[in-house]
Amino acid sequence: MSFLHLLFKRRVAKASALGLLLVGGGIAATPFAGAVSTPQTVVRYFVYAHGLHVMTINSAYRLSGNQYSVAVQSKTGGLLQLFMKTNINIRAQGHFYNSGMPEPESYESAGWSRGKNRHLSIAYKQDMPDVQAMEPVETDREQILPDERKGAVDNVAILMALLHKVQEGQGCGNGAVKVFDGVRLSTLQVQTEGVQPLPDGASKDWGEDGLRCSFVAQQIKGFKISSADRKARKPQQGRVWFENIPQIGMVATRVEVDSPKMGHIMVELEGKPQQQP
Repeated sequence: MSFLHLLFKRRVAKASALGLLLVGGGIAATPFAGAVSTPQTVVRYFVYAHGLHVMTINSAYRLSGNQYSVAVQSKTGGLLQLFMKTNINIRAQGHFYNSGMPEPESYESAGWSRGKNRHLSIAYKQDMPDVQAMEPVETDREQILPDERKGAVDNVAILMALLHKVQEGQGCGNGAVKVFDGVRLSTLQVQTEGVQPLPDGASKDWGEDGLRCSFVAQQIKGFKISSADRKARKPQQGRVWFENIPQIGMVATRVEVDSPKMGHIMVELEGKPQQQP
């Protein structure tokens, strides 16, 4: 039991962060104000580390031509939930610029992670992410100056913008963006690879091929002052596949990340998505 806890304590926290890029029972995305409500899409993902199921992600999102709202619940799954607990709830919403880039309005996460109750709230004004609340405060990291985080967006906004482009038939887009999660600043480079066969072992419930996007994520600021961990500074390469599911449309069905610290991480859609009011 102690061995399993030590093996997965850091991996589950990281896998949770990856899973939250994906945007279930008991959660609902906020309806859009002042407009006819867009149906919400409900999806479930399993996160695997070294082939073991370590996280379950339930998400509901609304995505229209110019705005989005998302609700996510991420919790430990499989046998790992017998030895440790992670249960985080996230809500985020925002708009899209004419270019398709996301314009977040708010991002909030709360729940139990890494042995503590945690709460993070970020508000956005004029392309500036402003941390409204952080509990507990992380004081052992590099300071990220306002000019450095200006124009940065949260993880959920990134995937919703990617999904928005895919649904609009624009591929995955090609370009770089800054990502700020409250304590860390990273860059994310995305590139469209085109329609390709799914990897061996992938679910074939939807088809044999999928639109593949590749990405490279790299932390650039917000490193722990007390740590000289070089692996955190290395780029993380990954791939995401989108498939056109009947009566639902384009959905992210599989994500793979090759992490210098964690090895191979895989996130896979579990069951057919549903659309609800």
